[in-house]
Amino acid sequence: MKKVLIVCLALNFIVVLKLNAQAEVEQINSTVMKYIDGTANGNPDKVREAFHQDFNLFIVQGDTLRVIDGKGYIERVEKGKKYNRKGRIVSIDHENDAASVKVEVYFPDTKRIATDYLLLLKIKGQWKILHKIINLKNYEKIDDLVSIEKNGLEEIKETLSNYIDGTANGEPQKLKRAFHQDFNLYYIKNGDLSVLSGKQYIGNFKEGKKNNRIGNILSLDYENNAGLAKVQVIMPDRNRIAIDYLLLLKIKDEWKIIHKSFTSKSY
Repeated sequence: MKKVLIVCLALNFIVVLKLNAQAEVEQINSTVMKYIDGTANGNPDKVREAFHQDFNLFIVQGDTLRVIDGKGYIERVEKGKKYNRKGRIVSIDHENDAASVKVEVYFPDTKRIATDYLLLLKIKGQWKILHKIINLKNYEKIDDLVSIEKNGLEEIKETLSNYIDGTANGEPQKLKRAFHQDFNLYYIKNGDLSVLSGKQYIGNFKEGKKNNRIGNILSLDYENNAGLAKVQVIMPDRNRIAIDYLLLLKIKDEWKIIHKSFTSKSY
């Protein structure tokens, strides 16, 4: 009888976890759709609801990183004006209070397609888009969007390895190669958004000092010069597992981590 009860409780627990996960995905989907619908239908208030107030957009033009102010981006969405842009959510991934989303936006008038990689955090119970990176490319017809050859995986993996190895082995120079000089880290603390500067983060790792961290790449997606990675870092001494979502851009032929958000859980 006890075994049956334990099994029933375990099954109920699994069902609750699945329902909770589904609810989070639906909330993330709702946030991102506010961005997609708001930009297509000229509703800046809806776009404003989707993004955190301090968000920015990042894109590589030529060999230069361009940062677009989020407030200015929303102000350029003219109220009531319809825009010929067709957006769709390609994928959603989340862990606890952190998430990443891939979005594709088609512009039929200019025959262009934008790939957005979004970082989100759940701030005071609401999912908000913190930052986004963009890749733009031209296409002549829909068939051109199918089976686009993926290159550069090894280059991105090398950047991620510099981050993973640099934090584990006390090699700050590797971290400086992996991250853009102006990167930040974002996480939730007591329901609020916390930001740690990249320089301060790298300064925590001392040359030659080993750290008991076991990192591995869980997933990687990229389009041309923009990418998104999910990394797991196991910290046995602290009984913690950290999940990182990383935005990457290829600047002057080098892949750099632009920003990272993270969450953690006990094990």
